[in-house]
Amino acid sequence: MVLLDAVPITSCHECVAMLTLPLALFLLLAETAVGGVATVAYLRLTGGLTHGFLRFVAVTYAILGILAFLVVLAGPPGSYHRLLAINQPAAGALIFLQGLLVVALVAHAVVIWRRDGSTLSWALILSASVLLVAGIAAALWPLSGSLLNGAAIALVVVLSATVLGAATTGMLLGHWYLVTPALTNRPLLRAIGLLLASLILQAILFPVTLSGLAHGSGSLTRPLSLSPVLSVLWALGAVLLPLLAAGLAMPTCRLRSFMSTTGLLYLAMIVILPGQLLGQLLFFVAASA
Repeated sequence: MVLLDAVPITSCHECVAMLTLPLALFLLLAETAVGGVATVAYLRLTGGLTHGFLRFVAVTYAILGILAFLVVLAGPPGSYHRLLAINQPAAGALIFLQGLLVVALVAHAVVIWRRDGSTLSWALILSASVLLVAGIAAALWPLSGSLLNGAAIALVVVLSATVLGAATTGMLLGHWYLVTPALTNRPLLRAIGLLLASLILQAILFPVTLSGLAHGSGSLTRPLSLSPVLSVLWALGAVLLPLLAAGLAMPTCRLRSFMSTTGLLYLAMIVILPGQLLGQLLFFVAASA
């Protein structure tokens, strides 16, 4: 367990980033699992996914959900109250909500291993995902400076999950095409389009949300200047490089050059994972300033 009560709190931004790393890691893993199953559900509804791929990603996201549960169990979000003015009841409920998601993911993986899943199993994992996202947004809500900014924080959480889920699902789906190249490219195109749209929206909304935090001055540049290194690395890993890679993946996918598409999506995911993690840390630094 993370014993933050025994740690002297300073105004050092690097200290805040270091101490909140376990919480940021939990959010990264949880949002990847949530965004991943939501992306798969969307692509399944629009058609083109095989049963083999559905089974593969069901197990993958169940494993990610379990990892997120182990991280949040080791470092309960409620223990960060001396660093961040988070909602204590909502933060305490995140362990239960993540555990609920794990149960739903494992049950879904068992069901889908035998058939294409059931409406009930899909409803359960999506409902558990919505509850977890709502719990994360509620825990971070007190950090907002206004009702509008609280809504922006909730939207940033959703966009972060969408970016992580679309990037991971797209990369995994790209590898699946290397095994079965005769599949239609429509699901992969939809995944790339979802990734591009969510990356652009996040790049616009995230700095605006930082400027509207409770301790913010309303300036777009001040929160980013609190930790220039984190800000530059976030811009590279969460905005510029993934936009470039995903943007190039779209035309190669249209040409059915799946090896090139998969490589580009793999590069996008490699930079998105640390980029999103750094974005979480930057958010905590700005919220504690």
